[in-house]
Amino acid sequence: MLNTDLTNNGKLDDVVSSDLSAMKDFIFKNVNDEGAKLATDIISHLVSSGGKKIRPKLVFIICKMLNYSGEDRINVAASVEFIHNATLLHDDVLDESEARHGVKTANKIWGNKSSILVASHLLVKGEIKQMTTRFDPHTVRENYFDIIGEKTASLFSACCEAASTVSGATNDETERLNNFGFNFGMAFQIVDDMLDYTANQGTSGKQVGKDFFEGKVTLPAIIAYEKGSPAEQKFWEKCFSSARHNFDQALHYINHHNAIQLSMEKARHYINMAQNDISTFSDSFYKTTLIDFLNASIERRM
Repeated sequence: MLNTDLTNNGKLDDVVSSDLSAMKDFIFKNVNDEGAKLATDIISHLVSSGGKKIRPKLVFIICKMLNYSGEDRINVAASVEFIHNATLLHDDVLDESEARHGVKTANKIWGNKSSILVASHLLVKGEIKQMTTRFDPHTVRENYFDIIGEKTASLFSACCEAASTVSGATNDETERLNNFGFNFGMAFQIVDDMLDYTANQGTSGKQVGKDFFEGKVTLPAIIAYEKGSPAEQKFWEKCFSSARHNFDQALHYINHHNAIQLSMEKARHYINMAQNDISTFSDSFYKTTLIDFLNASIERRM
């Protein structure tokens, strides 16, 4: 595996650094409202607390690939970053998280009510479905891909579509970039779910086992369940329908059935589809950078 980290992709960061700075300036300028100091404080905390800024980077690099440098790219990038941060506020409250990327979450600092109020104008459809969907061995795989499509891939897709629209792309180009974003998002979320069982918390910033202990059914567990013996399947059913969680045993079954490798194969499947989606665009430095960005999504440190 390449020693590539999506959060520290030097080539991409160099390409979009000035754009990201302009986006942050735009956000701070537009949230600086003395009449809503709480919202200003929470949003400023989110913007300043690190994170990968994957979605705005995606907007900026697509605009560059399409030769667009107008101010609307800043508005679009800021909008998708607002939406993403609002979903994080909801996620952290629902998951009772205390830290993200090593920084205290907004709900830990200001409380759950404040976090929800700041993000209340958004409907987090995928999160709601994940929270309310019960473990059903007959539909678990189908539900999983529906959920990550709605939670993650849909926003990636929207980023790409918005970037292509403001750049004056043709309908065909917009559709291809929309599909590219969706497939990128699907691959990204599968790898993120794999990290729950494989991550080095010190380098990835992701708390190992967090999703498992919250009862979230992700692809590595689904694969281990599908390939498991009746006794193993009973174990997984208990894990995801009760408070009985044995992470070491779960990890043993996942490793035994090569569930991480098989999950990676699925992520690569989506990567290949995403690469095909943009294959008709003219070769350029920015297209190459976009492809590198895509590939880096499945080369994050385990």
